[in-house]
Amino acid sequence: MASFGSALAVTLLAGASASLDARSEHIVSMPMHQYKQDCGGESHLRIIPSAAALLQQDNVPGAGISKFQPFETVLKDGFLEVDCIKDYMYYRGDKFGDNRHDYKLGPVSNVSIVHYEDFVAKEDRVQMTQKVCFEFCRTVPNMGFFGIVNGRGCYCTPYFKPMESDSSICDSVCEGEQTLMCGGKSKSSIFAMHMCDSTADDVNTAANRANGLKADMDAKVQDAKTLSDGLQEGGALLQKAFGMVGDSAAADLAQAAKVFAGKLEHKAEEADKAAHNLASLAADTKGLADFTSPETVTKAERLMEGIDEAVATGEAVTDELDDLIALANHKPVHAGAAKQYYPVMYFVDKQFDEVPSTCSGDMVNQPMVGSADACASACDANIHDCVGFQFFNAGANKSGCALFSNFKTGFYYTGCGSGNSTNFLQTKNVTKNVTKKAPFPATCYAKFSKFEGTTLKPDGSGKCKECFKELPKADRCYGR
Repeated sequence: MASFGSALAVTLLAGASASLDARSEHIVSMPMHQYKQDCGGESHLRIIPSAAALLQQDNVPGAGISKFQPFETVLKDGFLEVDCIKDYMYYRGDKFGDNRHDYKLGPVSNVSIVHYEDFVAKEDRVQMTQKVCFEFCRTVPNMGFFGIVNGRGCYCTPYFKPMESDSSICDSVCEGEQTLMCGGKSKSSIFAMHMCDSTADDVNTAANRANGLKADMDAKVQDAKTLSDGLQEGGALLQKAFGMVGDSAAADLAQAAKVFAGKLEHKAEEADKAAHNLASLAADTKGLADFTSPETVTKAERLMEGIDEAVATGEAVTDELDDLIALANHKPVHAGAAKQYYPVMYFVDKQFDEVPSTCSGDMVNQPMVGSADACASACDANIHDCVGFQFFNAGANKSGCALFSNFKTGFYYTGCGSGNSTNFLQTKNVTKNVTKKAPFPATCYAKFSKFEGTTLKPDGSGKCKECFKELPKADRCYGR
């Protein structure tokens, strides 16, 4: 019954004027009472001939107002309980019954509820049950719900709307079936009805939902794979360049980037598998035909159950992938965000503030792909934790950084020639024994506002908690 309930939530309740919002989860879990065999058949209700009232055929506004030939054809094939509330419609939406003097919906939606007792002659009435009320209301067009109050008061309504009430519950047993509850003294047991012949629309809605989620997932999987490739290639490049010169801090960051690339790739593969499952289930619905066949309806329901489950799985893995993508690729808030970050050597020895530098510390989040502005924006987003970042300008899709909550160790390279000059780094202080140029710029940045007027230079005493523990000068350059 789960797919039937899910289809109901999508097709019927989504259009109700009174939103079920958080209660939709409750609806899906309730059992559906089904009477498909009655669809389209003649109703056997004996209605008071003089009863005037009711609905227009096309739209819910006017439901319960316009005249029509009532109660002739069965229009609904199932019902399920959805709530226990004091229903505004019962007290303020009755244009013709006992509460007509309190009717408030004329200028609002111009609808009215329809009472069982107003249309069924006294001698033809039976003791009230949930099924009796359903059999009455299922023949009335545009009524998506029915309610029962105080064990016997049955009414049909195009929607329901909670109003302020006391703490009472629906504890009145049904007159004709005392194992079930039919409302309370002031509250209604509310039941949703399922339209006959809606399976084709339901399964089409489910397939469209699956295809929509798949398209969204495909785009995110591609983004994740691009980011993963960038982290992997950038990490390999850094390991080779800094491993050759014994810069363990930079090499460790490179390894961290590769490890995170693996996590991102694995989650992308998981999402890709879930997306393909959605596509397969949606494709299977295209082969369904002849929804008057019980076999087709059964197959459709199984497919809708599968789609419901696949959508839940897809949404969960997409949320996880979104989180990883956000970590791997923080979007810069504005151009020039990096201008508030200075090379860490500015706070150590300004003579070397433009030479390449590397650093280590306690990482904030994961290594990420992006420009210096993106890295600065990510650090700003972690304002209480991040004090700076290590940036490597390694080329398209491979440039990136690691954010730090403190600085511990690092290197500054005075042996890289003028070929290292970029928008971020210019080498005006180059030693005489320069023999090679850096394959790509590397700079450790610190946030100016956090360290203005202070020093990060190692002091050896350990008294300066924010200073580097070690930051040796390297009269050489990192290799290719």
